[in-house]
Amino acid sequence: MSSSGFRSAGLAAPRTPPPRPAPQATREASSHIGWGTPQPAGPATFTALRVTRVRPWTRLLALRGALEPALAAIASGGAQACAAVGVVHEVGAELQRLCALDPDAMLAVPLLLEGGHCATRHAIASAVVLEFMLARHGTERVVRRSAVRAALTMNVGMHALQQALYAHAGPLTPGQRAGVLEHPSVGTARLRDAGVDDACWLAVVAQHHEHADGSGYPRHIGGTALCFEAQALMIAERWCAMVAPRAYRSGAPPDRALDWLLARLGGQAAPRAGALLVEAVGPTPPGTPVRLADGELGMVWRRTAQPSEPLVWVLRTADGLPIDGGARRASSDPRHRIAGCEPREALGAVPDPVAMWEASEMSAPGLNRVPAAAQPAAY
Repeated sequence: MSSSGFRSAGLAAPRTPPPRPAPQATREASSHIGWGTPQPAGPATFTALRVTRVRPWTRLLALRGALEPALAAIASGGAQACAAVGVVHEVGAELQRLCALDPDAMLAVPLLLEGGHCATRHAIASAVVLEFMLARHGTERVVRRSAVRAALTMNVGMHALQQALYAHAGPLTPGQRAGVLEHPSVGTARLRDAGVDDACWLAVVAQHHEHADGSGYPRHIGGTALCFEAQALMIAERWCAMVAPRAYRSGAPPDRALDWLLARLGGQAAPRAGALLVEAVGPTPPGTPVRLADGELGMVWRRTAQPSEPLVWVLRTADGLPIDGGARRASSDPRHRIAGCEPREALGAVPDPVAMWEASEMSAPGLNRVPAAAQPAAY
């Protein structure tokens, strides 16, 4: 570990980014786990198959391990805070890269990321969803990166309190309520003290609980005074909080969380912000437990060109018996169409996401052929 205390994941800026895999082509992307110079991709051969060499979840877990102490250091202030901000810079850039290389694997993060501090999990999930929303909006990459870093640090103003609230099912105490209401301002001050001078980053942290109609907090500002990135983060992090389990409840099914959130959004955000969430995640994003028409139980694995017809990794038969290693189903087949979302508990043992989105995947025709509009733009 270096003197900064946060670089156990081997983070260092790459000299050149890996090329983005070409659609409908066999191409190798970077296979490194730590940062370093990526191996150049071979020439594209236009065939019906595509090979990717990306370990998105292996890398993601390393990023979580580096981000966790960094957020704690920024929250507490002191000598380590400036070095911790540097880690946030690198984690934000790497999350953007992973979203471009394997969008399906990253869309599963809000549903499947476990372990560590709840604040770290929520920050990463919200940052990922925000990245997809803003990419669809056409936001420039540099602005998206500032917003992603804001999402990673949005709750440093209540870092310890957030862990306590993870297991708190009842009404907030006066002290807890005060901490929640003040955390955007406290977090902005902590970031400034740590050397952050990015105006977009600071604005998004300060405004991520403000509402367009002025009903938010802490300053009750609205309208044109709000930056769009903050409104998008407000929606993204709210949805992520709903679908993630807490100590006292299970996570809500993604489709139900989406409907519930949009029905209550009202004038709290620009209508386009809510539409972007729908476009980015949809009712059954990767990682969603589902029941198929034939009674089989599985998990959405990969999207296809038809949003309602993803590929599903089936884990249990219609009789409830486990399927060793799982089986892949195309929900475009009427026998295997998605009948509805299921609680995560219905699956029994959930497969390891590292294995679900492993390094060397051979894609059958139709796999991963998501329309360009559904992919992050401008990488």
